[in-house]
Amino acid sequence: MLRAPSLQRLCAFGLVLLPAASAQAQFDPSKSWVEPPAIAARFPDPPVSYATPGFRAGRTDFPSHAEVLAFLDELARQSPNVRVERIGMSQQGREMPLVVLAEQGRVDPARPTVMVIGQQHGNEPAGGEAVLALAQQFATEPGSALLKKVNLVLVPRGNPDGAERFTRVTANGIDVNRDHLLLRTPEARVIAAATLRYAPQVVLDLHEFTVGGRWIDKFGAVMKYDGLLQPATVGNLDAAIAASAQRDYVDAIQSAFARAGLQGFKYHTTSGGKSDDRTVSMGGVQPDTGRNVSALHQAVSLLLEVRGVGLGRAHFARRVHTQVLAATTVIETAAKQGPALMQLTAQAGQRAKADACRGDLVVEAWQTPAKQRLEFLDAKTGEDKAVDVDWRAAEPLKIVNARPRPCGYLLASSETVAVQRLQMLGVRVERIDGAAPWSVERYEILSQADGQRQDARGAIEDGEAIRSFRVRLRHGRAVVQPGSFYVSLAQPLSPLVSAALEPDSQNSYAANRLLEIGDDRLLRVPGPAPAGVWH
Repeated sequence: MLRAPSLQRLCAFGLVLLPAASAQAQFDPSKSWVEPPAIAARFPDPPVSYATPGFRAGRTDFPSHAEVLAFLDELARQSPNVRVERIGMSQQGREMPLVVLAEQGRVDPARPTVMVIGQQHGNEPAGGEAVLALAQQFATEPGSALLKKVNLVLVPRGNPDGAERFTRVTANGIDVNRDHLLLRTPEARVIAAATLRYAPQVVLDLHEFTVGGRWIDKFGAVMKYDGLLQPATVGNLDAAIAASAQRDYVDAIQSAFARAGLQGFKYHTTSGGKSDDRTVSMGGVQPDTGRNVSALHQAVSLLLEVRGVGLGRAHFARRVHTQVLAATTVIETAAKQGPALMQLTAQAGQRAKADACRGDLVVEAWQTPAKQRLEFLDAKTGEDKAVDVDWRAAEPLKIVNARPRPCGYLLASSETVAVQRLQMLGVRVERIDGAAPWSVERYEILSQADGQRQDARGAIEDGEAIRSFRVRLRHGRAVVQPGSFYVSLAQPLSPLVSAALEPDSQNSYAANRLLEIGDDRLLRVPGPAPAGVWH
């Protein structure tokens, strides 16, 4: 079996650390939208305060990367429960810290692990600040008492370069939160390596949503909710994982919001720059976001977005508090569930493994069209405003392409890029030692055209054309040569394998030019593999 690269090896590929700026170089307060007083009055500061760098007295910007690193290092010096690991480098050479909180800094594999990811989008600073607040909260009593029941793994900044420049995307223009299957960015690879190393049972991804802007253009309204939530919604998701995410976690967060006087709802967004497009969509249903890829890792996975993009520092304490409250609820729930949570995720992996060679798998799915009444605030008066919209629901999924699930896939020896990406995700890949005839299914390409990946907001920000395939399967036989690779679906991460290797979806490795499918370079294996072809 080929081994996945280690965290240390990923670190070795990093660049030299750049000097950190003293402040966010591209955050410009003059570009922030100023709410009318009637709207601002509806969002008072919370009854708590935080002592993280973003709340330094007199602050008019957000913390630099150097400030974040210094804060975490000091926290680790003060508490034996905190360990700060440098797990990799961003594209511009900034260290990506991982904060591990566990009793005496030692992760106990008998306890559930919760991962919280902040600031994958650099212009959404509340998530990064909330992760720092969480680290501080659980480093010492009374918060650290919960570390007797749960391990915490925190990623303060999933996009350090974007955070420093106050831009959504990474330095090469890729949205890291659409890169968790393709792994084209070092930032996504670092998160994948941390996921592989710590195997969290729960993942919470922290973001901020646009408050005005497109909502004013389309509806004359602004967003009214403090927090919007969505569990994983993706094809081939384990049903028990999905049920627990909603019942045990989303519902618990909504209850916590209500008790705290915060308003929550299901996540929704709309396209930018198209004032005549009044369609509103729930979050994406593709296997590319941190939320959905984490769920295909057999973890309970959630997205929280808070009211923030475009506001500058307005309501920053409330935005951070909303995320801290939600994350604390998630952590407390995981600690309470304990062994039951670990059993839930382990059994999901075993079901995925047992499903090899049987049933159907989802190749491509989209949101389901519906109607929905949404609550906003009038952009001028601040009064409640109800709007009926064309809605794209993430539950249930609209399945547009499905086919029988094979036992596995064969890749030619030339397809090392795809193999390496699968291994980074934690997928087991076997190398074929001896030539042997196999019963296979070939992908016959019926058509191929250039296209662009899409999500709930429209075209995905990466600027790269994909290959849109239409294929059909042809049964046959092939003599598979030594050096080829076999990827069995009899493993817990089989949903990730199919998401990457079935070529006719926008997320596949073939569509995104990481894998070729002609000349038998990618084959499906409908039955058991021949015996003795690898060791």
